[in-house]
Amino acid sequence: MRRSVSRSPPHVVVIGNQKGGSGKSTFAMHIIVALLKAGRCVASFDLDLNQLTLTRYLGNRHEWARKHEQKLELPDHYPVTEELPGSTLGRLISRLKKIGRAHKHDLIGSSALSHSADLSRFTSQLKKIERGRKHDFIVIDTPGGVQHLSLNAHGMADTLITPINDSLVDLDVLVAMEQSNLEPQPSLYATRVGRALEARRKVSGRTTDWIVVRNRLESIESSNQHQITQVMDVIQRTVGFRVARGLLERPVYREFFAAGLTVLDAIEGFSSAAVPARLEVQSLIREIGLIEEADLEDQGFHEIETAEANEVVTAKKDRSEEAETNTSVSGLPTGS
Repeated sequence: MRRSVSRSPPHVVVIGNQKGGSGKSTFAMHIIVALLKAGRCVASFDLDLNQLTLTRYLGNRHEWARKHEQKLELPDHYPVTEELPGSTLGRLISRLKKIGRAHKHDLIGSSALSHSADLSRFTSQLKKIERGRKHDFIVIDTPGGVQHLSLNAHGMADTLITPINDSLVDLDVLVAMEQSNLEPQPSLYATRVGRALEARRKVSGRTTDWIVVRNRLESIESSNQHQITQVMDVIQRTVGFRVARGLLERPVYREFFAAGLTVLDAIEGFSSAAVPARLEVQSLIREIGLIEEADLEDQGFHEIETAEANEVVTAKKDRSEEAETNTSVSGLPTGS
């Protein structure tokens, strides 16, 4: 259930990383659903016009709910392309169906969607949302690369979340080390984002909580993770972000994409496989600090706990029945 109309401007959450494949859209989707389950009203933007991963994720969720006649939380999703003025998520899904669940090169070549980033359209929609005072949060998924529209979105963030794969190879999104014996220096991306956030602070007086989330972690800390920790300790003091523990490499996150589900959804038959992932997502949500602890006990989160409890009871019942069957079979007299 959504709360009453917000009296303050919506809190802007931006998911940003110049590298692709860092899990930005997965993070965005789980944050959106967590906020919705906590009773917040959420607007969302997908600025990655080449991939449209978040948009397709939401489309899959819409279709799954329709097909299975179940209610799933959905944000108010806003396109930023000129060819889709005022489009609803349903209309956007129809467009995507016509061009198929395409790969990147198919989407780029399609005339069904415009791929020129329209900053004026994006900012005008943001202003309209802020004037309406209907939404509590705006969640923005950004593309890879240091694009003008993406950097502008970074500069609007109240909370900026940068997921990075937990490897020295992927750490270069934040760190530029020309020689191993030199102290690590901020990368071009980290420097530009730092400038955008500083400009925002000077203009509006509002600071940004920049959180770097170490994603696709190994279950046991390795020497690689120890090295990354050392480098991050140096860079976070220089650039001004804080570090949060992210998600392990789990197939469940990829598998749920096709259904548009998240590990926070209380869907029968899915819960048991998602329990460890759900716990780490809830831990991350707490660490990010967008939802108060009391709101994590909202109805949406109780539904998850109820579904888990039901599955435990069902599993115990199945095991008990199986044990009784085995006992009766083994008790039959031989030669009967």
